[in-house]
Amino acid sequence: MSENSALNFKDYDKLERKCFCEKLENFLLIEHDFVEGSLVVSLNAPFGSGKTTFLSMWKDDFEGRKKMDEKLPTAIILNAWESDYCGDPLLSIVASLIHVAETDEPKEAASRLKLLRDAAEDIAWFSIGSTNSTFSKWAGIDPLAGVKLAKEKKESKKPKVLDFVTLYEKRTQSLQKLKAALRENFGGEHPKVFIFVDELDRCRPDYAISYLETIKHVFDIHGLVFVLAVDYGQLESSAKALFGEGLVFSEYFRKFVQRSFNLPMPSEAGLESLARHYAQNYIEKQNKRMSMIKMPDAVDRITELSLALKMTPRQIQEVFRIVGHTSIGNVDTRGGLYWCIGSALILMASLKVSSQPYYVSLGDESETPENFAAFLLSLFKPKEARWWFSVYATSSQRQINDLPGVFQKTGLSGKDEPIDLNPFTQGWGSYSYAGLPKIYQEIESASTFAQK
Repeated sequence: MSENSALNFKDYDKLERKCFCEKLENFLLIEHDFVEGSLVVSLNAPFGSGKTTFLSMWKDDFEGRKKMDEKLPTAIILNAWESDYCGDPLLSIVASLIHVAETDEPKEAASRLKLLRDAAEDIAWFSIGSTNSTFSKWAGIDPLAGVKLAKEKKESKKPKVLDFVTLYEKRTQSLQKLKAALRENFGGEHPKVFIFVDELDRCRPDYAISYLETIKHVFDIHGLVFVLAVDYGQLESSAKALFGEGLVFSEYFRKFVQRSFNLPMPSEAGLESLARHYAQNYIEKQNKRMSMIKMPDAVDRITELSLALKMTPRQIQEVFRIVGHTSIGNVDTRGGLYWCIGSALILMASLKVSSQPYYVSLGDESETPENFAAFLLSLFKPKEARWWFSVYATSSQRQINDLPGVFQKTGLSGKDEPIDLNPFTQGWGSYSYAGLPKIYQEIESASTFAQK
């Protein structure tokens, strides 16, 4: 879903998170009154959990409501990872806020905006100067040499004194000037801007920490609200890579954020809704793709595995991509895939995305039946585990000795409980000789079952 830039709760809230959004926004609007500077909170979830989509829908919702109520804060999204290569989070954040001021402020506020622009320009010279040596070595170009050709007004703002004490003092003065301009434009009793920071945990460790420090020391303005969407574990790893494994990250992170929230885990109904959305986009797409999977319960099977394997929304999306491509058909294709092939394809695609070792061991048939049965029983109740094991057991190129004994010994079936695998054997058709290894080869070679 994150591939679409025009996201909204009405069409894209498949995981039913709008209610959480409303509660969180209400908390931020009230809690802002109880902090002296900016309010900073973190929104925690693993990679692929839908943080970017959530922030995009929230921003869209803000924009829709602001058209009817101009007193509402403006919401912006900053992708920290996209600005990582620039090396200066300060200028990235300031540039976005200047754009907000230009868009939202009335004409009579032009003088305040000019002060902000001038202050940002002063700081920019220090940023250029501090990175000049590194940039020159990397690019073979001296940016300050080019600056000499700039207009006299800009030239007058470039630091000319080279002793570090004076440079430090001038930079400190420029920062104070910038903070005063920020306070003039965005300070106030009520929040003026909600700043959603995304992809911070994907940045280089030094840049991620610099981003946090910048928010804390420069943008601590009452009137600004920051929501940092992060993978807490990944951000912790970044901090420890910089400061050492002995860092107590929970205490360190508390210096920057007042509260931390977890993005709600998807419900079963939410995952099913998401799966059906992906089915329309990746398995069947008008004039683009015709799937050979004709199983009426294909989406239910993927949802079942998604819940059992605790897959993130991004992982579910990838499963549908794999299934959609591998099962692609064409006008010459007659009928569809046997239902066991479709089920096994769903199983292998799910394991490739979330449990790679089992995907490989099933593909090269090095996995033992007992071990795979134990794995399935760790995910499902015996009845569901028995169903998936039956798909696996009837697909093997090699004969599994004493198959009824495996069912009973592993707990897949009760003592003397009859095991009828005929429907599964028939469900493979002529592909039972190849089974999972064949599917593994198709996935790994970007091939499809429809290819000759």
